[in-house]
Amino acid sequence: SKGRGSSKNGALFLENLALEANWPGPLKKPAAKKFVNEFVASRRVSELADGFKEMSTLRNMSNWVEKERFGLPEYLLRTCPASLREGRRLKTKFRLGCHDLRSSSCRMQLVRNAQCPCCESRESETIQHTLFECTAFEEEREVFLSRLYSVRPLARQLNDEYRCRLVMGHKLPREIEKTLYRYFIAISKLRLGILTEQGEGS
Repeated sequence: SKGRGSSKNGALFLENLALEANWPGPLKKPAAKKFVNEFVASRRVSELADGFKEMSTLRNMSNWVEKERFGLPEYLLRTCPASLREGRRLKTKFRLGCHDLRSSSCRMQLVRNAQCPCCESRESETIQHTLFECTAFEEEREVFLSRLYSVRPLARQLNDEYRCRLVMGHKLPREIEKTLYRYFIAISKLRLGILTEQGEGS
């Protein structure tokens, strides 16, 4: 009974698999083997692509980058003081997704969860949360936002998602650029200090 059920299920699985692969019908062994290998290869490519969609740390780029733009972004073409280059580097890392925030580390399975380690909100440590929501950086954020609002008063009317898009874009006003880099450097140092106290330090 168990054997017949297993055989029936196996036959059903093969039938469904053949339908999915658009099996052309009776084939000689060499042709059948070639068809199977090609189908398996295409299936792996498809699964890999789906995995990249889920795991890729570049998925935010679609919100921040103009798809028609080629070459370096405008902010990287500008002269940057040596003391602020770390801030510019951090912005680039955020844009590329190769940063140390838990939202990225969790997707890459480097940590167990994406919860922010710097505050008690239990929110995912995303770029948006870190820059505009995390209570650990309120004082530094106030300084930055004050400068941002003085240069772009309409930014007051934006929600956190669109403020994040504004500062992570490649056409950020020059007047706010240095303040942004100082903000990135300041919260990066504070975050490292918090993690060091927790025994992590990264």
